[in-house]
Amino acid sequence: MGKKVLWIALSFILVAALVLGSCQAAAPEEKKEGETVTGKVTEKEAPTVKEEEKKGEEPAAAPGPEEPRYGGTLTVLHGHATLEPASWDPADCNWITEPFTSPYMEKLVRGDFEAKGRGGTGEFPFTDWEFIPPDHLTGCLAESWELVDDTTVIYHIREGVYWQNRPGVMSAREFTAEDVAYAKTRLIESPKCPGYYDNVESVTALDKYTVQVKLKQYDANWMLPLSWGYFQRIYAREAVEAGISDWRNACGTGPFILKDYVSGASLTFERNPDYWGTTTINGKEYEVPFVDRMIWPIMPDASTQLAALRTGKVDMDESMGWEDAETIMVEKPELTHYRSLSTTGPVIACRYDVEPFDDERIRWALNMAIDREAIIDSLHGGNAVMLGFPYSPDWGPDFYTPLEELSEDAQALFTYDPARARELMAEAGYPDGFKGEVVCTSGWSDTVALLADYWSEINVELEQNVVEYGVYYAIMRGKTHKHMYAMSKGCGDPFAVLQVIGIPGQYWNPSMFDDPYYTETYEAAEAEPDVEKAKQMLKSLNAYIIEQAPYVILPVSYFYQFSWPWVKNWHGEINATTRSPGPIHARIWLDTALKKSMGYR
Repeated sequence: MGKKVLWIALSFILVAALVLGSCQAAAPEEKKEGETVTGKVTEKEAPTVKEEEKKGEEPAAAPGPEEPRYGGTLTVLHGHATLEPASWDPADCNWITEPFTSPYMEKLVRGDFEAKGRGGTGEFPFTDWEFIPPDHLTGCLAESWELVDDTTVIYHIREGVYWQNRPGVMSAREFTAEDVAYAKTRLIESPKCPGYYDNVESVTALDKYTVQVKLKQYDANWMLPLSWGYFQRIYAREAVEAGISDWRNACGTGPFILKDYVSGASLTFERNPDYWGTTTINGKEYEVPFVDRMIWPIMPDASTQLAALRTGKVDMDESMGWEDAETIMVEKPELTHYRSLSTTGPVIACRYDVEPFDDERIRWALNMAIDREAIIDSLHGGNAVMLGFPYSPDWGPDFYTPLEELSEDAQALFTYDPARARELMAEAGYPDGFKGEVVCTSGWSDTVALLADYWSEINVELEQNVVEYGVYYAIMRGKTHKHMYAMSKGCGDPFAVLQVIGIPGQYWNPSMFDDPYYTETYEAAEAEPDVEKAKQMLKSLNAYIIEQAPYVILPVSYFYQFSWPWVKNWHGEINATTRSPGPIHARIWLDTALKKSMGYR
């Protein structure tokens, strides 16, 4: 127990040193999720929340409507700025293709972040990489769509959309239903695209602006894998024939044109002057994009990213950890910032099919032996929530069940109770404990070491098997781990996450969870034509798998987004479809005069 107390104490000291070392400036203001702060105050003038309350000051009045302006270069550290593009071909089905093609290649449907996001009704933050509620979607290349019967979907294609003019690839021409049928059929036939199109019988252009998709059977979740999810980019036959794997042949219908890519340095996009899209600001419609050029730097190093934002070399940073965020809020209080909850849940999968983890009392004991409140304070500086997996709190009451509304047994799993954990160990026949191995990558080492210290209190000796990522991934695919597997799993969408972590045979199910009730209920939800009934079934399964405890669920952290005051019409949204910031960036405009007046160029 001494090691654990020392570990937590050291963590508090480090956090305190970080804040006190920042020029002894006032502590950053505590913000609620999604809240924004703007202004031009110096470090000396930056008040804490408590100081403002004591003074009784009213918040400054919001500025009046501003007229959007065209021009300028937008430089963005997007959410995947540490990575390189791995492929430019959507049929390669590599998830990292999604963000890098999003400025120039579109899908049939996208999230309605303008109306439903923080700049609109605020119903959804659009910071989840893989889920957008169905009623928060809007048309993109398709103006509308309908489920004609259980196995027939009709998309009505938007008229007046043109492919970009790309010398050596294709001349500008009108986008039609035949393009949709071609792109989707090629995706269906791709050996690298398993799963998403398994239920699709055919995709046919009925006429110039109508596409018919025939399904093999009804699927309550048909919108995601057909309209806006992974592997849904629409591309032209000409681009494939020219060599779509070469970025120089990049072509689409989107707001930007890919002009340059330098490995390890940046991607450069230019405004598509013939883009079909518009946005409405203060009741007036504008053509987009607003900026002439957009640069996406590639910066693997976090300190380099921080320096680039601090010095105004980048206009926005869409994903920053809490430690750096606290520093930058003190150093640069004039920046606008948002706090968003990660949708990647860290968990320890316990093999449901081997002793002693096949006994639920052992799995419950492992959960109860962890002080999650202390972990939130020590490892996350308070920037985390207790329960954010499998479903995210951002998904709302249709899907997410708050901890206090779960069953008493489920709530007990999140209560630090080592005495009860030891009782459960004894009841399960392990009063003297056991040895267990957890497979993990080096990034998990600190967390696993802390867990090992907690579990030593109930006589569980935990051994780390630290491997490089290729081996780690192969172990999960092959299910060759002995006991436990540490993983960070994106929530996905309400159907997908329950499928991949809980249905037998799924490679993201290293717990080997196999529960007939769970599987049958999930399949019934997929086949349920009543949307509200399907939601209730999924919500109940989310609570059910938490209580069964095949996964030791750890706190989910917050991350931050920052922008300089000259960045306009952005409210922290980062995703318009799966991992797609491009459409959001097209609607940002720059106040270059303000930027210059602040001493930046």
